Amino acid sequence: MTEAVDIRQRPLTPLERMNRYGYYTEKNVFTPDQLERLREATARLMREGKAEWLREHQDYYANVIEFDEAFAEVLDNPVVLTGVEEIIGPDAQIYSNEVLVSKPIGQAHGWHRDKMSIGRHNPNIFLKVCLYLDEVAIDGGPTGVIPESHLDGYKGEECYPYKVDFLAQPGSLLAFGGNTMHRAGLHAAHRPARPVLFYTFIGWWMKQADYYTGNKCQHLIENASPMRRQLLGVEMRPGIALDLTPEI
Repeated sequence: MTEAVDIRQRPLTPLERMNRYGYYTEKNVFTPDQLERLREATARLMREGKAEWLREHQDYYANVIEFDEAFAEVLDNPVVLTGVEEIIGPDAQIYSNEVLVSKPIGQAHGWHRDKMSIGRHNPNIFLKVCLYLDEVAIDGGPTGVIPESHLDGYKGEECYPYKVDFLAQPGSLLAFGGNTMHRAGLHAAHRPARPVLFYTFIGWWMKQADYYTGNKCQHLIENASPMRRQLLGVEMRPGIALDLTPEI
């Protein structure tokens, strides 16, 4: 009998996964120390931070990179930056940053797209990166995405049967474009609240969110590296220009 030969395909890059499916995932984004500091910062934010809203199904905290350095350090994370630079390009900046706390209300949220008007024509100029600090089970409010929904912004309910629930592990990442349908899934009443960090990135030539204030936050800017200053939206780092084509 002839022994079978394993001819494994190479792993797809973040950009290839985005183009094909509308999202990509990564594991082990943080070291154990970083993960613990982010958990502590998130717990303090939920105790002491000022929420933009406190609703039955969800609490929302904006501009969290100003609240604790642990949140700001995500802008230096090599796993995050690799995907951002490959998909957005070297001229990337942050659009917004926030923590959303899903509450156990015994139901799922509605399916939606974030930036449908942009993503329909160019799905890779708006990238939302979701970062999970603890395990998320199937009934713990998992983020759901619909593969290939980014390819046709006019499709809606007919996509729902193809949804995928992201059962996150501590330190994992889920990223998707503005035209990819997504939602917070079933969050059973006996489960704890589920916080997720959201960092959204755009090209330098695009307008940052009106509610984003990191580009005016002095303590963030003063000691920032050139890369972080660019991501904050303060100035482009040396050697980067808008017409520079990233290597893919």
